[in-house]
Amino acid sequence: MKVTNVTARCLGVPIKFPFTETPRVEGMLVCQVETDEGITGHGISRDQERFAVRELINREIGPFLAGKDPMSTEQIWNEASWELGQSYRVRDGVVARACGAVDQALWDIKGKCLNQPIYRLLGGASQDSVACYTTFGFNVYNLEQLVELAVLKVREGHDKLKMQVVAKDRGQDVSADVARVKAVREAVGDKVMLMVDGNSKMDFTHARELARRMEPYNITWFDDPVYIKDIHLMAELRKHTTVPLAARAHGENVWDNRDMIMGGAVDVMQANVLDGGGYTQYLKVAHMAELFHLPLANGGGWYLQNMHLIAGVANGWLTEFHLLREQIYDKVYHRPPVAHNGQLHLGDRPGLGLELNQAAVEEYTEP
Repeated sequence: MKVTNVTARCLGVPIKFPFTETPRVEGMLVCQVETDEGITGHGISRDQERFAVRELINREIGPFLAGKDPMSTEQIWNEASWELGQSYRVRDGVVARACGAVDQALWDIKGKCLNQPIYRLLGGASQDSVACYTTFGFNVYNLEQLVELAVLKVREGHDKLKMQVVAKDRGQDVSADVARVKAVREAVGDKVMLMVDGNSKMDFTHARELARRMEPYNITWFDDPVYIKDIHLMAELRKHTTVPLAARAHGENVWDNRDMIMGGAVDVMQANVLDGGGYTQYLKVAHMAELFHLPLANGGGWYLQNMHLIAGVANGWLTEFHLLREQIYDKVYHRPPVAHNGQLHLGDRPGLGLELNQAAVEEYTEP
């Protein structure tokens, strides 16, 4: 089997913001890899830098892949490092996201060829479903809306919730974040897992203060607490709080993630196959984390792709079910899986197990 064609296109997907129903357009990228045996795989990338990712795939990675065996993912990764340049080995930003979209498509082909879902090819540690937490608490909500939505999601069966902090004055007003965390915890009770996400926007001083003041509220983890996921600052922050810290490396490649693990920066290792070179690279990160007894969780959303990684490895723990991504998936896929009672059903369909809505892809394609 050989690759015959690779195409990437950017989409602008119209959705409504959860709870407020405010119309907005969310961006994403879809990459499709075709073969001479009629098997087509696809992968996706997020909104950030998607136009640059599109150009990189269409102009460089696509021609490089032409004629290659899509089953040989390790060989392709190694040859790309030499034929396209060393930036394809130490991946970051646009390059990492382009490689991630293409690698997903190659694994989708591999699964379809072998008639197996990707999570089984990665190891098959989970067989029926994978646990998930729900990202619901965005900073656009006022305190009352935040609490109301949290209660609603718990009633619907979402027993693991994540909310954003840095809600006021770019993280300088920690008291506002503390009040929001306290209100949600009191509203949902002690049995619901609660995570908070700093989105890498806080300086060390305010992250330390927030972590200390959140300790009474039984926080499962503090996600990306400091600027650029600084390994040294996160390791220092762990010494000052009992709240577990979670992150994936800013550089996303295996070496930066290795340094984050060995640097003692995290209690929970995170992963996102969209940003870090796909399954081929993040499978290595997952196994490194396992050697250090670190659980692996999906961070950065896009759960339908990442649930395969989390379900595939022994230390896989949680996938991030994201309310914004749910609406995008509903538009671009036919009958995508959704979370029920804190679980995402894996299924037996080969590859990613997803069917693109080609009509929607055409409709939402951006120039």
